[in-house]
Amino acid sequence: MKAVATDFTRPIWESLGWEAFGVEDRVEIKSVTQDSREVKKGSAFFAYDGSKVSGKDFIWEAFDKQAAAVFIDREYKDEIFRDARYNLHLPIFFTPDFLRAAGRTISFFFGEPTRYMACVGVTGTNGKTTIAHSLYQALNQLGKTSMYIGTLGMEVSRHKTVTGMTTPDTVTLQSMLHQGQKQKALYACLETSSHGLAQGRLEGINFQIGIFTNLTQDHLDYHRNMESYYRAKRRLFEYMLFSSRKQPESAKGAVICIDDDYGRRLYLWLKSQTPSFPVISLSLRDKTADAYITDVEATFDGYSCVLVFAQKSYFIKTRLLGRFNLMNLSSAFLALLCLGFGTEEALAAIQQVEPVPGRFEVLRGKEQRAVIIDYAHSPDALAKVLETAQELTPARVIGLFGCGGDRDKDKRPQMAEVASLHSDLCILTNDNPRSEDPKNIIEDMRKGLKTARYLVISDREKAIRAGLQILGPRQVLVIAGKGHEDYQIIGNKTLHFSDRDTALKLMGSLKIR
Repeated sequence: MKAVATDFTRPIWESLGWEAFGVEDRVEIKSVTQDSREVKKGSAFFAYDGSKVSGKDFIWEAFDKQAAAVFIDREYKDEIFRDARYNLHLPIFFTPDFLRAAGRTISFFFGEPTRYMACVGVTGTNGKTTIAHSLYQALNQLGKTSMYIGTLGMEVSRHKTVTGMTTPDTVTLQSMLHQGQKQKALYACLETSSHGLAQGRLEGINFQIGIFTNLTQDHLDYHRNMESYYRAKRRLFEYMLFSSRKQPESAKGAVICIDDDYGRRLYLWLKSQTPSFPVISLSLRDKTADAYITDVEATFDGYSCVLVFAQKSYFIKTRLLGRFNLMNLSSAFLALLCLGFGTEEALAAIQQVEPVPGRFEVLRGKEQRAVIIDYAHSPDALAKVLETAQELTPARVIGLFGCGGDRDKDKRPQMAEVASLHSDLCILTNDNPRSEDPKNIIEDMRKGLKTARYLVISDREKAIRAGLQILGPRQVLVIAGKGHEDYQIIGNKTLHFSDRDTALKLMGSLKIR
């Protein structure tokens, strides 16, 4: 990718923590990549390790393509020097802290875009997309040009780009931030995934605000255990502590939702670090929290509540449905206060937020039928969506969902258990089976069912059709797991498929809309 800075000199690389070989006092950089296949003459190649490959295995390809420089972890130094392909003229930079130095250096090559905008990082198992996108919307409502990067892609001033990842790789991420800076974005709202944090993709970004939503079982196929998962999420706040100790004004605040054990643990740990920025606990249940939600009212037209913070009460009314969305919007409101906005303008902006695509998205049908499309693909998220559907007091709730293949198998029976506890009828179907046999995935799910009231229909479109045919007046069909996604991965094929579009088409043909 095309970089901004081209003259990389000794004082700069030394300040960034690199030791140079094969380079005298400067090197000209024309582009930046961490994919050896994209290396061109004049490229800087960053040799990141993958989960199954080592970055050092690709440096020789980079040199064959006339890379201007290769950047790599110092642990590979001796091995590289012993390699028969090495010579003294190859420009190589080593560092003992590769992820941090690489992130800061890639940021430098793109002109350090986050020096010119305030960055908000949102992490947690559920709620990241809604909070980050709601903040993006609210900031634009306040007349502040902003950008969003996350599961829905990248948006700058309402212009959208699909990315395919919640947190892109470091080079792509810094390139996106640079694009936002060029479009005069003053704020960047980022979803910070546990994968992205664990792999150092967020290094080099100055976060002014950090928000933690919750931590429940997900992604254990990657993190292996909940402690590792928690440590990855905590890294966002470690970034904030690190930067604020060097520049006390660089961080403005943290909002920590404390309604699970990990949230309370994170809040207490962060407070114990005596940060220079405010740390605000937020709760739906605990009235000893710094901010808490009370007086919740629920209708199909929207939710309302009172948020109590700093001995003042704020009335929040929104079109977004669900108590979890009251938490999401309250987190966004508190973040705006930490950024320096007044309470009245922040509240007005938050209440203008539109529902996020594929997040408790309601399709209304005849005779008060409703179809809810949601991205929920963890036990906790699915439970909250179904609980919210029940809270709207329908005649019946039908829960339709599947589980992804080649992913955390332990959560499959857990998802089936919560679905059977909070649905009047469950429909088990495919999600993205990938390379797994769908029958095995569904069998794993079936082990957790606590009810005999269920159907198994592997084909997702046929499952949705069946759910709609069963759906009666004043009943709700929850279609969970894919949300905004417009594809389904079966085997090695990615096929076009949208829950929303499929449901709308079938509702029309069945004449229930």
